[in-house]
Amino acid sequence: PVVINYGDGDIRIVVGTNHGVLHMFEDTDATNTIIENWAFMPKEFFKNIASLKNNYTSSDKVYGIDGTPVSFIYDKNNNGTVEVSDGDKAWVFFGLRRGGSSYYGLDVTNPASPELLWHIDQDTAGFSELGESWSTPRVVYSRINISDDGNAAKPAVIFAAGYSTTKDLPTIGT
Repeated sequence: PVVINYGDGDIRIVVGTNHGVLHMFEDTDATNTIIENWAFMPKEFFKNIASLKNNYTSSDKVYGIDGTPVSFIYDKNNNGTVEVSDGDKAWVFFGLRRGGSSYYGLDVTNPASPELLWHIDQDTAGFSELGESWSTPRVVYSRINISDDGNAAKPAVIFAAGYSTTKDLPTIGT
């Protein structure tokens, strides 16, 4: 799970599940309970809803979002909290791991209203050889990705090309 501090005791937890859903939970100090704020199911997992609902007993495991989400926080005033009024940003990136070959970026700056930043899969230009998204995305600053003023490096997300399921075959894979 990833923890994001929105200030004034507003702590949110982001975690993926093997059901194929990324959740955001709110840790409410006052009542000592956890509340689900939202759940995001990537389109790849819509086909799994019936089998998950029916809870079939089977040797075929259904994989979902079993990759580790990571966050990127732009904290303009460096006070350790995400404050929308100050121009702060909070983004979450995750891969599906054994669940598929996609990576996602979500803007969770407003924890009540997440927005899809981007989705990358094998159909995305330049990513046709992307395998299962086993690597945990990392946010780095790169001079390749320069700010509009031409001086500062902007954040970029990097990840490996993935795992080829041909390696699971009993024969020699390619």
